[in-house]
Amino acid sequence: MKNTILRILVYATIFSLISGVVVAIIGLILGWKTSTQFSDGFFWAGAIFISIGLVNSLGMSSQRTVPGLQDSESAVSDIFRGHKLLAFLMISGLLLFGLSSLAILAILAGRLF
Repeated sequence: MKNTILRILVYATIFSLISGVVVAIIGLILGWKTSTQFSDGFFWAGAIFISIGLVNSLGMSSQRTVPGLQDSESAVSDIFRGHKLLAFLMISGLLLFGLSSLAILAILAGRLF
């Protein structure tokens, strides 16, 4: 895939699906029984991914402001790589938030019907 945005979207979707399966397996191992517990697990996994992306982005932006740092091609490519990682982890985290919302909708549907 040549389009960077499309590639990030595809990889983030695959990563979030794999992460969702891992969270579900961990939940089954820990004995989670309710949709609320799984919803909380998906929410916290998404929050962790978003936090890692933000911390990485902040670290990359602080490297730019270091006095004496040469503005070379490698430094610029490292900064862009950090922003791609931020976009990747933000999309993955938001998709896991979506899984959390689906679990909440399952709770509501179960109570209504």
